[in-house]
Amino acid sequence: MTFLFGKLVWAVVQPGNLLLLCLLAGFLYILLSGGRRGRVLVGLAALGFALLAVAPIGPAMLLALEQRFPRPAQLPERIDGILLLGGAVDPALSLSYGETVFNSSIARVLGGVALARRHPEAKLVLVSGEGGFLPVGYSEARATLGFVVDEGIAPARILLEEKSRSTHENAVYAKEMIRPAPGETWVLVTSAYHMPRAVASFDGAGWSVIPYPVDFKIDPKTGLSAGFSLLDGLSASSLAGKEWAGLVGYRLMGWTRQLFPVPAEVTARSAR
Repeated sequence: MTFLFGKLVWAVVQPGNLLLLCLLAGFLYILLSGGRRGRVLVGLAALGFALLAVAPIGPAMLLALEQRFPRPAQLPERIDGILLLGGAVDPALSLSYGETVFNSSIARVLGGVALARRHPEAKLVLVSGEGGFLPVGYSEARATLGFVVDEGIAPARILLEEKSRSTHENAVYAKEMIRPAPGETWVLVTSAYHMPRAVASFDGAGWSVIPYPVDFKIDPKTGLSAGFSLLDGLSASSLAGKEWAGLVGYRLMGWTRQLFPVPAEVTARSAR
């Protein structure tokens, strides 16, 4: 129920949809009453769309997330496993077309595969069930498996966690399946903007991991300059808005111990 409620709420309040609802409500109000309130709603919606197109609101929010956990300069010589979170593959399309169908976050999978090649001693855990509204009986982990094997990763090294539907469940079910022993070294791979919520979730589940961010969206040198693309602005604000809302929601639910985790704090607390 919590999972579906969160999906429904986000479908309404994500920036593009919220502004569109405001615009439609304004037009409806004008048609029915011709009042000033309708014009105000339309004006606010138009202003919102314009700001997303020309102001660096979304990129700034994304950059703050991406810079929170820098990629480690060097990993330990030996690691026990790599946790590759989902979000890069469409299970329904993959099932329909009989091949792995990626979205714009394909760098998550490519980064995980590259890391697995450099550390042949490590297990590779594909962590993701079905996160959509309509289950198709085919997990994202399983949809990713064929591509990973084709890229040269031995099937014997790969484990599938197929129950989780959210980042919180990623951490809970992966820990339940793996049962990591004290002293083991596990590396967490996901998009840089998603890493704060992912690390907070694993920390909340009591599992200390090494963050290894990939799939960067914003150039820190130029990402805050104003642009004129409404599509890019909507995309950035939607990605960032979902993560910031998730950080707040997870903290309110008691699933995490920090609203916006700091790398040193998470590591020190988990090591106690």
